Amino acid sequence: FSSREHEKVGELVPKCADVLITLGVRSRKIAKVALEFGMNEEFIFQYDDVMRAGRELQNYLQPGDVVLVKASQSIRAEKIVEEIMADPELASELLVRQDEAWKKR
Repeated sequence: FSSREHEKVGELVPKCADVLITLGVRSRKIAKVALEFGMNEEFIFQYDDVMRAGRELQNYLQPGDVVLVKASQSIRAEKIVEEIMADPELASELLVRQDEAWKKR
């Protein structure tokens, strides 16, 4: 994503999301712009640790919620999805990059 694309996402988030959790340095622009466009700072969280982000997300999930997880491959966002899955034992069947080599990274 370019800087401008991150800005566009930040502009849209307050219109369609209740909570914003960002990962890594590049995504901080999304949080900054979301705040500028009216998102409540109380519901904007910025992390560098993918597992911590997943645990934080669990504090907000309710039945029927929709979660969009978008990240570069290097962030390893599938770990967030595994953290919040109803059936994490199915991760190897449902998620990308679940072989042992990837899991060690």
